[in-house]
Amino acid sequence: MRTIFAEYNPQRNSIDVYTSAGYMLRIDCWEAEKDL
Repeated sequence: MRTIFAEYNPQRNSIDVYTSAGYMLRIDCWEAEKDL
């Protein structure tokens, strides 16, 4: 079974997404909100 876990990282103002396969994706909130 594959699991995905996401949490907000206040030190980097990002959302970190972890998978059971060992991958980590970091979504930068400053970059995502730019030009909104």
